Amino acid sequence: MLFIFANIVLDFLFTLFRNSSFYISEALLFSVSFWILFLPLLLVFTKFMESNRSIRLSFIFISSIIIMHQFAYPALVWILSEIFYYHTFSYWQTFSFSLSNYFIITAIIYLVTFAVFSKRKSREESTTIEVEIKEENFITSIIVADSNNKKIFLQVEDILYFSANSPYISIYHSSKKYLHTETLKSLETQLDGKQFVRIHKSHIVNLSKIESIQSRQNGDYDVTLINNTILRLIEC
Repeated sequence: MLFIFANIVLDFLFTLFRNSSFYISEALLFSVSFWILFLPLLLVFTKFMESNRSIRLSFIFISSIIIMHQFAYPALVWILSEIFYYHTFSYWQTFSFSLSNYFIITAIIYLVTFAVFSKRKSREESTTIEVEIKEENFITSIIVADSNNKKIFLQVEDILYFSANSPYISIYHSSKKYLHTETLKSLETQLDGKQFVRIHKSHIVNLSKIESIQSRQNGDYDVTLINNTILRLIEC
């Protein structure tokens, strides 16, 4: 509506400059017909941009949209003038008027939209890559020392849960318990959040090792693991 109003004001000022007649009905017809076409065409273009990854195809498509707008505009003027006006405006006369007065504006609007969507898609793809890289960096094993100070690799998928045991943490593996020189807070950032969940300030549990969850009727829960260990889950 703002563009339509501005367009009509500019038409009025132009007629004053040329000392010619100004007809509000004609100005409204030409302005509304031009700007209203952006609604369906921009919608089609944005849908195409969301599903298309090729910059080359997008540029070809936006060029087609610009040409389509130029041909559709005089057709819309002709139809509306045929229905609502006493005088029907010639298609080719309106087409010539559109090329000389509106082509540059049309191209700028669609190209700016193209640039904005391209930049947004580039940013989204960059964010997606960063997330994928971060997910790939989750640890899959932990090095611990046994009672003989022998280094052992533990697969995190085999760990039942981690428990705070200041200044260490206890790792409850499917085979035995180990001590590890790290904090739960630090370890939590290295674990896959889809597999390990902190259910208490002192416990991080492997979701695949949970056998059942029982409510304590006070907002807390008892989490039973596959080895019958029961841990408290405090609801936040």
